[in-house]
Amino acid sequence: MKKASIKDYLFFTEAWVLLHLAKASIIIMPFKKLALSLGRSQKETDFSSTEDTVALDIAHAVRRAARFTIHASKCYDQALTGKLMLKYRKVSSTIYFGLAKDQNSTLSAHAWLRSGNMVVTGRKAMERFTPVAWFGS
Repeated sequence: MKKASIKDYLFFTEAWVLLHLAKASIIIMPFKKLALSLGRSQKETDFSSTEDTVALDIAHAVRRAARFTIHASKCYDQALTGKLMLKYRKVSSTIYFGLAKDQNSTLSAHAWLRSGNMVVTGRKAMERFTPVAWFGS
């Protein structure tokens, strides 16, 4: 296991703060207003990326920071946080929102974030969900 660097701590701290801001935004702002900051609706970004190391660093930071938030950090919070962190570094990404029905016809929702070929957040359950909206920038 590699020793954490200053960069790792800075990424973790940034992700931790943004996870809390993302949660507050989700609670306070209606989705329509929040969607304006996510990018162009129904536009996907390129699947090739030269910024894989940045996306990987952000993925690790968001995953680690989500375990230490004062609230439950769900997929939506994590996708918004990753999106903001990538946007700040001028790395293109697409955030997806998907729906799925279980055996009891109960609807479930999931959000995930992709940059290039890499799924930055939400990879674990994304295959079960059908994308209904996505925003690329």
